[in-house]
Amino acid sequence: MAALNHCKKVWTNFLSAGGFDAQALSGLKLISASKGSILCELQVEKQHLNRLGGCHGGLLSTIVDIGGSLAIASEEMQATGVSTDLNVSFVSGAKIGDTLSINSKCDKLGGTLAYTSVEISVGDKIVALGRHTKFVRLAHQQNAKAKASSGSQ
Repeated sequence: MAALNHCKKVWTNFLSAGGFDAQALSGLKLISASKGSILCELQVEKQHLNRLGGCHGGLLSTIVDIGGSLAIASEEMQATGVSTDLNVSFVSGAKIGDTLSINSKCDKLGGTLAYTSVEISVGDKIVALGRHTKFVRLAHQQNAKAKASSGSQ
């Protein structure tokens, strides 16, 4: 439960910053988390569709970005770094009303880079598979400063 609560705080910070994450993923629900992994859900709505009525690839790419970031957050990180690489394989489609299940894992959190993997599915059907690499050296420094200042109060 501690990992989930921490991730919810990080996600609230992302949303409060406004911008694209808040617009595209305001309905994202964080379901469960443990160290190194998080499960989220998002119901596909009209604004998530492409011109053909399917789930937009840009949305799925954004989900891989945020899923990877939240997986890093589940490692007790407040800052989650900046993207250096993101790839997405679009496996099958999703339509309006579908609930996307987003299973994200932090495969390795190093001193400089973090590697994450994200599986997006609807039921048993895989919709997309993604990998997200982030530069985290400065995030580690920010986290150390945050812990030091919270410990001194």
